[in-house]
Amino acid sequence: MKNLIFLLFICTLIVTSCQDPTPDPTPGGELSDVFSETPTISPITPSNQLDEASGLADSQKQSGLLWTHGDAGSPDEIYLLNRQGKLVGTVKTPFNNYDWEDVAIGPGPQTGETYLYLADIGDNGSSQDVKRIYRFPEPSNPSSTITAFGRIQFRYPDGSFDAETILLDPLTRDLFVVTKWLPKARLYRLAYPQSTNEVITAQKIGEMTVGSDLTGGSISVVGTEIVVRGYTAINYWKRKTTESVGEVLLRAPNKTLPYLFEPQGEAVSFAKNNNGYFTLSERNIAPSVNLYFYVRK
Repeated sequence: MKNLIFLLFICTLIVTSCQDPTPDPTPGGELSDVFSETPTISPITPSNQLDEASGLADSQKQSGLLWTHGDAGSPDEIYLLNRQGKLVGTVKTPFNNYDWEDVAIGPGPQTGETYLYLADIGDNGSSQDVKRIYRFPEPSNPSSTITAFGRIQFRYPDGSFDAETILLDPLTRDLFVVTKWLPKARLYRLAYPQSTNEVITAQKIGEMTVGSDLTGGSISVVGTEIVVRGYTAINYWKRKTTESVGEVLLRAPNKTLPYLFEPQGEAVSFAKNNNGYFTLSERNIAPSVNLYFYVRK
């Protein structure tokens, strides 16, 4: 019996040590909104296989890995990066990369399942009437294939716009789209449950106080923090669980977060355990790019 108890104790220690640490809340019960000014820097390797990284999401099924993808002209594939910046997996998709610009991760139609939302919403000429977001169960390993997916097709109620940011609200499963280039970005909502059988019209929520070069965003797993980034800054909002995402994003950001300038920064993601956030950039004319991680203090 003593040997069995000892064995169980050792197993518990091993399991605990393998889990990602969750940051401690502040004395008031909320996580700190202070992040390190000096990120962990991990060069992307191989350096020539992810030239146009445009979205980023921390995997909820494959611990220690992040999903990313390229934008227009890139292969119809999504990639897995480890936290050291190494490309460790490639998953072929059954849909065309017209201009994938962002990816989100979280709940969807099936309870207990984690979904990826791949946003084909880029439109440099602001001329495409219908945009698409592909929703599918998150692959459980690097060699998985995507066999089932839903195509959420939508149009804006007031024109056609280029956009590079989607946000998934984990509390309601609503999707939000943030436009690019307008001086004040427009925010649109695709309310859950999103139809995959017809083209739906997005609901315009309003104009944000920030705009122009917005290129990506993320909502924390628990839904209480939101970031929307651009080439030069990362905007941060705190959210009460009683507030809608729309209410939060129409007010001025609480602050901007630490950001080490990137060649063409387009991707950002909260870590799934809330201990920080990642950023990633297109190479542009740079010889290589890095995965950055800013730890929560």
